[in-house]
Amino acid sequence: MNRRGFYRLIFTLLVVGGFFYAAPSLVAQPGTAPAIRAPLWRVRLAALTPRGKIQSMASTQVSLWTSAGRVRLLAAGKTVNLTTREILSLSRRDIAVPARNTRPSPWWLHLRTGDVLAGNPVGTSGGKMAFDSLIFGKISVPIDDVAGLTRRRNTPLLHGIAHDHLQFINGDQLSGAMLQILPQAVQWKSTLGTISIPLVRIATINLAKTLAPSIYRGPRVGITFSDGTMVTASAVAWRGTTLVLTVPSLAALSCGVGMIQRIDIRGGNLTWLTDLAPQKYVQTPYVGTPWPLVKNANCVLRRLKVNGRVFRHGLGTHVAARLIYNLADKYSKLTFIPAMDQSSRPWGACKVVVQADGKTVYTSGILRSGELLPPVLLSVKQVKVLEFIITGIHAYGVRGRVDILNAALLR
Repeated sequence: MNRRGFYRLIFTLLVVGGFFYAAPSLVAQPGTAPAIRAPLWRVRLAALTPRGKIQSMASTQVSLWTSAGRVRLLAAGKTVNLTTREILSLSRRDIAVPARNTRPSPWWLHLRTGDVLAGNPVGTSGGKMAFDSLIFGKISVPIDDVAGLTRRRNTPLLHGIAHDHLQFINGDQLSGAMLQILPQAVQWKSTLGTISIPLVRIATINLAKTLAPSIYRGPRVGITFSDGTMVTASAVAWRGTTLVLTVPSLAALSCGVGMIQRIDIRGGNLTWLTDLAPQKYVQTPYVGTPWPLVKNANCVLRRLKVNGRVFRHGLGTHVAARLIYNLADKYSKLTFIPAMDQSSRPWGACKVVVQADGKTVYTSGILRSGELLPPVLLSVKQVKVLEFIITGIHAYGVRGRVDILNAALLR
Protein backbone atom coordinates (compact mmCIF):
# COMPACT_ATOMS: atom_id res chain seq x y z
CA MET A 1 0.00 0.00 0.00
CA ASN A 2 1.43 3.36 -0.95
CA ARG A 3 1.28 6.47 1.22
CA ARG A 4 -1.77 7.91 -0.60
CA GLY A 5 -3.77 4.70 -0.12
CA PHE A 6 -2.85 4.63 3.56
CA TYR A 7 -4.12 8.19 4.16
CA ARG A 8 -7.33 7.41 2.25
CA LEU A 9 -7.97 4.38 4.50
CA ILE A 10 -7.45 6.43 7.68
CA PHE A 11 -9.81 9.15 6.43
CA THR A 12 -12.51 6.55 5.59
CA LEU A 13 -12.25 4.96 9.04
CA LEU A 14 -12.60 8.36 10.73
CA VAL A 15 -15.71 9.29 8.73
CA VAL A 16 -17.42 5.93 9.32
CA GLY A 17 -16.53 5.94 13.00
CA GLY A 18 -17.88 9.46 13.45
CA PHE A 19 -21.18 8.48 11.83
CA PHE A 20 -21.73 5.52 14.17
CA TYR A 21 -20.79 7.69 17.14
CA ALA A 22 -23.42 10.29 16.21
CA ALA A 23 -26.05 7.83 14.97
CA PRO A 24 -27.82 7.25 18.34
CA SER A 25 -28.56 10.96 18.59
CA LEU A 26 -29.70 11.27 14.95
CA VAL A 27 -32.00 8.26 14.72
CA ALA A 28 -35.14 8.00 16.85
CA GLN A 29 -35.04 4.95 19.09
CA PRO A 30 -37.89 2.40 18.88
CA GLY A 31 -40.87 3.39 21.00
CA THR A 32 -39.77 7.02 21.44
CA ALA A 33 -40.89 10.25 19.75
CA PRO A 34 -38.62 13.15 18.91
CA ALA A 35 -38.71 15.79 21.64
CA ILE A 36 -40.64 19.00 20.95
CA ARG A 37 -39.04 22.03 22.52
CA ALA A 38 -41.48 24.18 24.44
CA PRO A 39 -41.59 27.86 23.37
CA LEU A 40 -39.62 30.35 25.43
CA TRP A 41 -41.36 33.55 26.53
CA ARG A 42 -40.51 36.94 27.92
CA VAL A 43 -43.12 37.47 30.61
CA ARG A 44 -44.04 40.97 31.77
CA LEU A 45 -45.74 40.97 35.15
CA ALA A 46 -48.55 43.24 36.33
CA ALA A 47 -46.22 44.69 38.95
CA LEU A 48 -43.78 47.59 39.21
CA THR A 49 -40.27 47.88 40.59
CA PRO A 50 -39.52 50.61 43.18
CA ARG A 51 -38.19 52.72 40.26
CA GLY A 52 -41.38 52.40 38.25
CA LYS A 53 -40.27 49.78 35.72
CA ILE A 54 -42.56 46.91 34.78
CA GLN A 55 -41.22 43.65 36.23
CA SER A 56 -40.33 40.91 33.75
CA MET A 57 -38.91 37.40 33.47
CA ALA A 58 -36.85 36.20 30.48
CA SER A 59 -36.60 32.71 28.92
CA THR A 60 -39.72 31.39 30.63
CA GLN A 61 -41.77 28.29 29.81
CA VAL A 62 -45.50 27.90 30.42
CA SER A 63 -46.28 24.50 31.97
CA LEU A 64 -49.94 25.09 32.89
CA TRP A 65 -52.72 27.64 32.36
CA THR A 66 -56.19 26.67 33.56
CA SER A 67 -59.56 28.08 32.56
CA ALA A 68 -59.93 29.25 36.18
CA GLY A 69 -56.96 31.60 35.63
CA ARG A 70 -54.22 29.64 37.42
CA VAL A 71 -50.85 29.88 35.67
CA ARG A 72 -47.67 27.88 36.30
CA LEU A 73 -44.40 29.13 34.82
CA LEU A 74 -40.90 27.67 34.78
CA ALA A 75 -38.13 30.29 34.93
CA ALA A 76 -34.44 29.69 35.69
CA GLY A 77 -35.24 26.20 36.96
CA LYS A 78 -37.84 27.48 39.43
CA THR A 79 -41.62 27.10 39.37
CA VAL A 80 -43.61 30.34 39.61
CA ASN A 81 -47.35 30.18 40.34
CA LEU A 82 -49.44 33.19 39.29
CA THR A 83 -52.96 34.14 38.31
CA THR A 84 -54.03 35.66 35.00
CA ARG A 85 -54.50 39.05 36.72
CA GLU A 86 -50.84 39.09 37.77
CA ILE A 87 -49.57 38.85 34.16
CA LEU A 88 -49.36 41.72 31.68
CA SER A 89 -48.00 40.00 28.57
CA LEU A 90 -46.01 37.11 27.12
CA SER A 91 -43.93 37.54 23.97
CA ARG A 92 -42.00 34.85 22.10
CA ARG A 93 -38.26 34.69 22.59
CA ASP A 94 -37.97 32.39 19.59
CA ILE A 95 -39.81 32.27 16.25
CA ALA A 96 -43.42 31.11 16.12
CA VAL A 97 -44.40 28.44 13.61
CA PRO A 98 -46.01 30.17 10.60
CA ALA A 99 -49.57 29.17 9.75
CA ARG A 100 -49.89 27.13 6.57
CA ASN A 101 -51.77 28.97 3.86
CA THR A 102 -53.08 26.62 1.19
CA ARG A 103 -54.93 29.38 -0.68
CA PRO A 104 -53.58 32.59 -2.18
CA SER A 105 -54.67 36.04 -0.95
CA PRO A 106 -56.48 35.19 2.30
CA TRP A 107 -59.27 37.40 3.59
CA TRP A 108 -59.37 39.09 6.98
CA LEU A 109 -62.53 38.54 9.00
CA HIS A 110 -63.23 41.46 11.36
CA LEU A 111 -65.50 40.84 14.35
CA ARG A 112 -67.44 43.53 16.19
CA THR A 113 -65.30 42.86 19.28
CA GLY A 114 -62.21 44.03 17.36
CA ASP A 115 -60.81 40.52 16.78
CA VAL A 116 -59.34 39.70 13.36
CA LEU A 117 -58.92 36.26 11.75
CA ALA A 118 -57.03 35.33 8.57
CA GLY A 119 -58.57 32.80 6.20
CA ASN A 120 -61.27 32.49 3.56
CA PRO A 121 -65.09 32.80 3.69
CA VAL A 122 -66.84 29.59 2.72
CA GLY A 123 -70.49 30.67 2.79
CA THR A 124 -73.41 31.94 4.87
CA SER A 125 -76.47 30.05 6.02
CA GLY A 126 -78.92 30.20 8.92
CA GLY A 127 -77.58 33.51 10.23
CA LYS A 128 -74.00 32.21 10.42
CA MET A 129 -70.87 32.55 8.32
CA ALA A 130 -68.63 29.55 7.66
CA PHE A 131 -65.01 30.67 7.67
CA ASP A 132 -61.87 28.64 6.96
CA SER A 133 -59.32 30.04 9.43
CA LEU A 134 -55.62 29.48 8.83
CA ILE A 135 -55.17 28.87 12.57
CA PHE A 136 -58.36 27.14 13.76
CA GLY A 137 -59.63 25.46 10.58
CA LYS A 138 -63.32 25.71 9.68
CA ILE A 139 -65.34 27.71 12.20
CA SER A 140 -68.89 29.11 12.34
CA VAL A 141 -69.43 32.78 13.22
CA PRO A 142 -72.82 34.46 13.87
CA ILE A 143 -73.44 37.10 11.20
CA ASP A 144 -74.48 39.56 13.91
CA ASP A 145 -70.93 39.38 15.31
CA VAL A 146 -69.25 40.15 11.96
CA ALA A 147 -68.13 43.71 11.20
CA GLY A 148 -66.77 42.96 7.73
CA LEU A 149 -64.25 41.29 5.45
CA THR A 150 -61.14 42.93 3.97
CA ARG A 151 -58.32 41.94 1.66
CA ARG A 152 -55.77 43.85 3.74
CA ARG A 153 -55.49 43.30 7.46
CA ASN A 154 -55.25 46.95 8.53
CA THR A 155 -57.98 48.30 6.23
CA PRO A 156 -60.20 50.48 8.47
CA LEU A 157 -63.91 49.69 8.58
CA LEU A 158 -66.73 52.23 8.86
CA HIS A 159 -68.85 52.00 12.02
CA GLY A 160 -72.43 53.14 12.47
CA ILE A 161 -73.23 53.22 8.74
CA ALA A 162 -76.89 52.89 7.70
CA HIS A 163 -76.34 50.28 4.94
CA ASP A 164 -73.85 47.57 4.09
CA HIS A 165 -70.97 48.90 2.03
CA LEU A 166 -68.87 47.18 -0.63
CA GLN A 167 -65.65 48.42 -2.23
CA PHE A 168 -64.25 46.88 -5.39
CA ILE A 169 -60.59 46.22 -6.20
CA ASN A 170 -60.65 49.11 -8.70
CA GLY A 171 -61.91 51.55 -6.04
CA ASP A 172 -65.61 51.66 -7.06
CA GLN A 173 -68.13 51.50 -4.21
CA LEU A 174 -71.65 50.15 -3.78
CA SER A 175 -74.13 50.46 -0.91
CA GLY A 176 -76.97 48.06 -0.20
CA ALA A 177 -77.37 44.81 1.70
CA MET A 178 -75.32 41.62 1.70
CA LEU A 179 -77.76 38.73 1.22
CA GLN A 180 -75.44 35.74 1.07
CA ILE A 181 -71.82 34.71 0.64
CA LEU A 182 -71.13 31.79 -1.69
CA PRO A 183 -67.75 30.05 -2.17
CA GLN A 184 -66.93 32.24 -5.21
CA ALA A 185 -69.37 35.18 -5.07
CA VAL A 186 -71.51 37.51 -2.96
CA GLN A 187 -75.24 37.97 -3.41
CA TRP A 188 -75.85 41.72 -3.06
CA LYS A 189 -79.05 43.77 -3.08
CA SER A 190 -78.89 47.41 -4.13
CA THR A 191 -80.80 49.97 -6.19
CA LEU A 192 -79.57 47.97 -9.20
CA GLY A 193 -81.48 44.94 -7.94
CA THR A 194 -80.10 41.64 -6.68
CA ILE A 195 -76.77 40.86 -8.30
CA SER A 196 -74.00 38.29 -7.91
CA ILE A 197 -70.50 39.75 -7.53
CA PRO A 198 -67.40 37.55 -7.83
CA LEU A 199 -65.23 37.62 -4.71
CA VAL A 200 -62.11 38.21 -6.80
CA ARG A 201 -63.45 41.68 -7.70
CA ILE A 202 -64.07 42.72 -4.08
CA ALA A 203 -61.61 44.48 -1.75
CA THR A 204 -63.85 45.19 1.27
CA ILE A 205 -67.26 44.13 2.58
CA ASN A 206 -68.37 46.47 5.37
CA LEU A 207 -71.52 45.41 7.25
CA ALA A 208 -73.77 47.99 8.90
CA LYS A 209 -72.63 47.09 12.41
CA THR A 210 -71.18 49.11 15.25
CA LEU A 211 -68.47 48.05 17.65
CA ALA A 212 -69.82 45.70 20.30
CA PRO A 213 -69.83 46.82 23.94
CA SER A 214 -67.48 44.98 26.28
CA ILE A 215 -68.87 41.54 27.15
CA TYR A 216 -66.05 40.46 29.45
CA ARG A 217 -66.22 40.15 33.22
CA GLY A 218 -62.74 40.26 34.65
CA PRO A 219 -59.44 39.77 32.80
CA ARG A 220 -59.46 38.97 29.09
CA VAL A 221 -56.68 37.28 27.15
CA GLY A 222 -55.69 38.74 23.78
CA ILE A 223 -53.69 36.32 21.62
CA THR A 224 -51.73 37.25 18.47
CA PHE A 225 -50.76 34.42 16.12
CA SER A 226 -47.97 34.04 13.58
CA ASP A 227 -50.29 34.86 10.63
CA GLY A 228 -51.60 38.09 12.21
CA THR A 229 -54.82 36.58 13.60
CA MET A 230 -55.90 38.26 16.86
CA VAL A 231 -58.49 36.67 19.16
CA THR A 232 -59.71 37.77 22.58
CA ALA A 233 -60.72 35.02 25.01
CA SER A 234 -62.46 35.18 28.37
CA ALA A 235 -60.52 32.08 29.47
CA VAL A 236 -57.76 29.81 28.17
CA ALA A 237 -56.71 26.25 28.99
CA TRP A 238 -53.08 25.49 28.19
CA ARG A 239 -51.74 21.99 28.63
CA GLY A 240 -48.63 20.71 26.90
CA THR A 241 -48.63 21.91 23.29
CA THR A 242 -52.37 22.60 22.97
CA LEU A 243 -54.33 25.76 23.78
CA VAL A 244 -58.13 25.85 24.11
CA LEU A 245 -59.79 29.29 23.97
CA THR A 246 -63.19 30.33 25.30
CA VAL A 247 -64.35 33.11 22.97
CA PRO A 248 -67.85 34.55 23.65
CA SER A 249 -68.68 35.18 19.98
CA LEU A 250 -67.38 31.77 18.84
CA ALA A 251 -67.40 28.17 19.95
CA ALA A 252 -64.41 26.78 21.85
CA LEU A 253 -61.30 27.08 19.66
CA SER A 254 -58.14 25.00 19.89
CA CYS A 255 -54.70 25.31 18.30
CA GLY A 256 -51.06 24.47 18.85
CA VAL A 257 -49.10 26.83 21.10
CA GLY A 258 -46.26 26.88 18.57
CA MET A 259 -48.23 29.32 16.36
CA ILE A 260 -48.72 31.89 19.14
CA GLN A 261 -46.62 35.04 18.80
CA ARG A 262 -47.85 37.12 21.73
CA ILE A 263 -50.34 37.10 24.61
CA ASP A 264 -51.68 40.28 26.26
CA ILE A 265 -53.80 40.42 29.41
CA ARG A 266 -56.31 43.25 29.69
CA GLY A 267 -58.38 44.04 32.74
CA GLY A 268 -55.75 42.61 35.12
CA ASN A 269 -53.79 44.28 37.91
CA LEU A 270 -51.92 46.51 35.45
CA THR A 271 -53.64 48.47 32.68
CA TRP A 272 -51.95 50.19 29.75
CA LEU A 273 -53.04 53.82 29.50
CA THR A 274 -53.67 53.14 25.80
CA ASP A 275 -56.51 50.79 26.83
CA LEU A 276 -58.39 53.73 28.40
CA ALA A 277 -60.24 56.29 26.33
CA PRO A 278 -59.37 59.85 27.39
CA GLN A 279 -62.24 61.87 28.77
CA LYS A 280 -60.91 64.85 26.83
CA TYR A 281 -58.08 65.56 24.42
CA VAL A 282 -57.25 69.05 23.18
CA GLN A 283 -54.34 70.01 20.92
CA THR A 284 -54.02 73.65 19.89
CA PRO A 285 -52.12 73.92 16.60
CA TYR A 286 -50.11 76.96 15.64
CA VAL A 287 -51.01 76.44 11.97
CA GLY A 288 -53.45 74.07 10.30
CA THR A 289 -55.47 71.26 11.86
CA PRO A 290 -54.92 69.76 15.33
CA TRP A 291 -52.50 66.88 15.75
CA PRO A 292 -54.16 63.58 16.73
CA LEU A 293 -53.60 61.47 19.82
CA VAL A 294 -52.28 58.13 18.51
CA LYS A 295 -52.11 54.82 20.35
CA ASN A 296 -48.86 52.85 20.10
CA ALA A 297 -47.43 55.13 17.40
CA ASN A 298 -46.20 58.71 17.20
CA CYS A 299 -48.40 61.57 16.03
CA VAL A 300 -47.28 61.11 12.42
CA LEU A 301 -48.33 57.42 12.55
CA ARG A 302 -44.82 55.97 12.67
CA ARG A 303 -43.21 53.67 15.22
CA LEU A 304 -42.50 55.01 18.68
CA LYS A 305 -38.73 55.39 18.42
CA VAL A 306 -36.46 57.33 20.77
CA ASN A 307 -32.66 57.32 20.77
CA GLY A 308 -32.62 54.20 18.60
CA ARG A 309 -35.05 52.24 20.83
CA VAL A 310 -38.44 51.14 19.53
CA PHE A 311 -41.33 50.98 22.02
CA ARG A 312 -44.42 48.84 21.56
CA HIS A 313 -46.68 50.73 23.98
CA GLY A 314 -47.26 54.43 24.36
CA LEU A 315 -49.15 57.52 23.25
CA GLY A 316 -48.03 59.81 20.45
CA THR A 317 -49.06 63.46 20.67
CA HIS A 318 -47.77 66.99 20.00
CA VAL A 319 -46.83 70.02 22.06
CA ALA A 320 -49.65 72.35 23.10
CA ALA A 321 -51.78 69.37 24.12
CA ARG A 322 -53.85 68.35 27.13
CA LEU A 323 -54.94 64.78 27.90
CA ILE A 324 -57.55 64.20 30.61
CA TYR A 325 -58.44 60.75 31.99
CA ASN A 326 -61.20 59.81 34.40
CA LEU A 327 -59.58 57.29 36.77
CA ALA A 328 -62.62 57.10 39.07
CA ASP A 329 -60.43 56.20 42.07
CA LYS A 330 -59.65 52.72 40.61
CA TYR A 331 -55.84 52.81 40.58
CA SER A 332 -52.98 53.25 43.03
CA LYS A 333 -49.90 54.04 40.89
CA LEU A 334 -49.00 55.51 37.50
CA THR A 335 -45.78 54.86 35.59
CA PHE A 336 -44.67 56.39 32.27
CA ILE A 337 -41.57 57.55 30.37
CA PRO A 338 -41.66 61.11 28.95
CA ALA A 339 -39.82 61.41 25.63
CA MET A 340 -39.35 63.48 22.50
CA ASP A 341 -39.76 61.23 19.49
CA GLN A 342 -36.68 60.64 17.36
CA SER A 343 -38.53 62.07 14.34
CA SER A 344 -38.71 65.46 16.13
CA ARG A 345 -35.08 66.22 15.27
CA PRO A 346 -33.56 68.74 15.13
CA TRP A 347 -35.91 71.35 16.67
CA GLY A 348 -38.29 69.44 18.96
CA ALA A 349 -38.36 70.43 22.65
CA CYS A 350 -41.04 70.25 25.35
CA LYS A 351 -42.00 70.02 29.00
CA VAL A 352 -44.45 67.48 30.46
CA VAL A 353 -46.62 68.30 33.48
CA VAL A 354 -48.93 65.85 35.28
CA GLN A 355 -51.83 67.00 37.46
CA ALA A 356 -53.95 64.85 39.78
CA ASP A 357 -57.35 66.35 40.62
CA GLY A 358 -55.98 69.77 39.61
CA LYS A 359 -52.79 69.52 41.71
CA THR A 360 -49.39 69.38 39.98
CA VAL A 361 -47.61 66.16 40.97
CA TYR A 362 -44.87 66.06 38.32
CA THR A 363 -42.96 68.51 36.10
CA SER A 364 -40.25 67.31 33.75
CA GLY A 365 -37.15 69.14 32.72
CA ILE A 366 -36.74 70.29 29.13
CA LEU A 367 -36.87 67.34 26.75
CA ARG A 368 -35.08 67.70 23.43
CA SER A 369 -35.19 65.68 20.22
CA GLY A 370 -34.53 61.98 20.73
CA GLU A 371 -34.34 62.25 24.52
CA LEU A 372 -36.21 60.21 27.11
CA LEU A 373 -36.24 60.42 30.89
CA PRO A 374 -36.10 57.57 33.43
CA PRO A 375 -39.48 55.98 34.29
CA VAL A 376 -41.72 58.22 36.40
CA LEU A 377 -43.65 56.58 39.28
CA LEU A 378 -46.54 58.56 40.80
CA SER A 379 -49.17 57.73 43.39
CA VAL A 380 -52.71 58.13 42.03
CA LYS A 381 -54.54 56.58 44.94
CA GLN A 382 -57.97 58.20 45.40
CA VAL A 383 -57.34 60.31 42.27
CA LYS A 384 -60.39 60.84 40.10
CA VAL A 385 -59.03 63.04 37.26
CA LEU A 386 -55.56 62.68 35.75
CA GLU A 387 -54.25 65.30 33.31
CA PHE A 388 -51.14 65.50 31.11
CA ILE A 389 -50.15 69.02 30.00
CA ILE A 390 -47.54 69.18 27.25
CA THR A 391 -46.01 72.53 26.36
CA GLY A 392 -43.52 73.46 23.67
CA ILE A 393 -40.28 75.36 24.25
CA HIS A 394 -39.69 76.87 20.81
CA ALA A 395 -41.99 79.21 18.92
CA TYR A 396 -44.65 77.59 16.75
CA GLY A 397 -43.97 74.12 18.18
CA VAL A 398 -41.97 72.97 15.16
CA ARG A 399 -41.38 69.19 15.22
CA GLY A 400 -43.00 69.04 18.66
CA ARG A 401 -43.64 65.29 18.55
CA VAL A 402 -43.98 63.97 22.09
CA ASP A 403 -44.27 60.36 23.27
CA ILE A 404 -45.69 59.12 26.58
CA LEU A 405 -44.04 55.69 26.65
CA ASN A 406 -44.97 52.53 28.58
CA ALA A 407 -47.70 54.42 30.43
CA ALA A 408 -49.52 52.03 32.76
CA LEU A 409 -51.81 52.13 35.80
CA LEU A 410 -51.54 49.71 38.73
CA ARG A 411 -54.68 48.78 40.63
